[in-house]
Amino acid sequence: MGWTLQSISGETSLYDAETVGHNVKVKYTLRYNSSTFGSFKELPILTWNEQIYMIEHHKGEWWEFAANMYEHNPTSKTLEIWPKRYIVAYDTAHNHPFIGKGSSKLLTKQGAPVPAKALGKANTNAEKTQRVQEYLKKHGGILEITVHDIPSIHKPAPDEHKERLLVFDCGFAGGGPRYRGAQYLKIDGASPPTGWILDFQPSAEHLSLIFQTNTAGRRKVAPPPLVANPRPALLASGEVR
Repeated sequence: MGWTLQSISGETSLYDAETVGHNVKVKYTLRYNSSTFGSFKELPILTWNEQIYMIEHHKGEWWEFAANMYEHNPTSKTLEIWPKRYIVAYDTAHNHPFIGKGSSKLLTKQGAPVPAKALGKANTNAEKTQRVQEYLKKHGGILEITVHDIPSIHKPAPDEHKERLLVFDCGFAGGGPRYRGAQYLKIDGASPPTGWILDFQPSAEHLSLIFQTNTAGRRKVAPPPLVANPRPALLASGEVR
């Protein structure tokens, strides 16, 4: 009885609004094997590892930061789908889509959407979580959770020139399949957007070499507090780590 991570996959697309970067959607496909004995088994801890490297050319500075963002800021707008996974799966089965980023869908063992009537009525978020967990414990099934990140930076002022490398390594604590990717942004307010670099690669190897070369002669400084300071896990009713 318990969970198996069947697959983890990602897709990316360009993002251009008040900030520029990418949409990064990472889908975890998880199978739960039922049992008539024991209690419901919870998922292992999510790992959403990020390494961030930023050069601010106009300041002559650069900084770096690394963390499992689910430990560092577990209820961020990017990762809030994870603690809400059972609530959102229940609501989705009842045709009430999640208004935040990401998604969570409950499927049968055969891969069909679980109908609302199979989950029963729930009046609170805590009850919604309980109904989904009870279904999985009794019947087994599949939970598809998609985390939607939008790694991006503000469009530069004319006197700003920024370069950022962001490396992803996502999965679960304890091993298993991983999703990896690397985003490279280089934007200069003195150049037209057509000259900016917005790149995403499955590996950071080549991009890291470019970035390391460009830090030469620049001061290394501490990352900004907005990046470096951890946030506590403030879970609401029905949310689960």
